[in-house]
Amino acid sequence: MRELHNCEGSISGEHLISETVIEVLRGEGDFTVSGLAWQEAGEEKRLAPGNLTANCLCRRHNSALSPLDSAAGLFFSGLRECMEEKIAPTPYLFSGHDIERWLLKTLKAMAVSRNLARGRIRLPGSFQRDIDVIELLDDPSAWSSATGIYFIMPAGARFVNNPRFRLQPWFGDAQEEIVGLWASFVGLEFVVMIAAPNVSSSPDLKRWLYRPGSIEMSIGNSRRQIELSWEDGLAHAPIKFAFERPVNS
Repeated sequence: MRELHNCEGSISGEHLISETVIEVLRGEGDFTVSGLAWQEAGEEKRLAPGNLTANCLCRRHNSALSPLDSAAGLFFSGLRECMEEKIAPTPYLFSGHDIERWLLKTLKAMAVSRNLARGRIRLPGSFQRDIDVIELLDDPSAWSSATGIYFIMPAGARFVNNPRFRLQPWFGDAQEEIVGLWASFVGLEFVVMIAAPNVSSSPDLKRWLYRPGSIEMSIGNSRRQIELSWEDGLAHAPIKFAFERPVNS
């Protein structure tokens, strides 16, 4: 954010994954991390939320981006309630743009702090040169056509509800510049494209669900729903799935 030339206050510790999201995902249990540059391949380590921080934002910009952290915390809390509460909660409504921008913010923090790694080998943290991360964080309308979040699991796919949040950078053809990210949370898998993809040469994109309009789940006779709002003038199909048995069994 330094190129804005309006930093204020000292550099403050920024949670690589928002503290509110960590608290929601860990519930009453521990929070574990894996895949960081200082860990062995496959190693998991329990960490207190305060230990997963990096000094990469001034106080002013940390505060300016905090609404995205709050939105993500509410979104993940809603997902867990829909999946785990015995009585279906009132349907939720969230901005899909906020979730996209929070995922981008998280990826950028991981890249700037040099925490992107695979088996203790640091991954490149450079974004494709024409990606204006600041503009994408500031203005949802700056996301060009075909950029944004895709739900990538095929119809009928099985998944396991779990509190883990995982992400990996998505690289361009040269495998040197970041053009998006793969993310998995509570067992659901997504890809966020932050550079405009070539749809004609990317057959997978044609099978993925672009910017889902809702997440609808069935648990027995109970129906739970999270609506996602988008201001892009497009039609948005829902993600639908059913649990074969109670989530906590």
